[in-house]
Amino acid sequence: MNAADLLQHARRLIAPPNAAPTEADLPCAVSAAYYALFHALTTAGAQSVAPGNRPLQNQVTRAFNHTAMRKVCDAYVQTPARPYQQPALANLNPAAPNLRLSGIAEAFAELQEARHAADYDLTQRVKIFEAALLIGLANAALLDLAAIQFLPETQVFLTALLLADRWTRRG
Repeated sequence: MNAADLLQHARRLIAPPNAAPTEADLPCAVSAAYYALFHALTTAGAQSVAPGNRPLQNQVTRAFNHTAMRKVCDAYVQTPARPYQQPALANLNPAAPNLRLSGIAEAFAELQEARHAADYDLTQRVKIFEAALLIGLANAALLDLAAIQFLPETQVFLTALLLADRWTRRG
């Protein structure tokens, strides 16, 4: 899945040509915005784990888990220091976490929550301005990810999205 295509799809859903969006279009737009960020993160994570091996990257992307990724993102939002990153980044200043990375984690958590509400809470209706804000949030997170994807801290974050539940095991 191409994140840019998904985000463009979300934009088309909230602003279809020659018509207003339907009630069904708006939850789909929220979902597409979430999946744009999800696929960008899993693609970047797979590239980090298996650089240069496209078939293996495709296989690795299927190993990411939405719930596990959310837990990692929540940890990055709630903890000012770098969770999951010691001793991998012991040489970096722990008092200066990357704010873009925290923003990506926060965006993922917010978009996932919004997608769940849009898809499963039948008592709520998505409003066009809410969908537009969420699409903007996803777009900003994608831009930030592109800017910091190859930083060591980001590499650990991307790997944590895949392996954090295994890293925290004892034994």
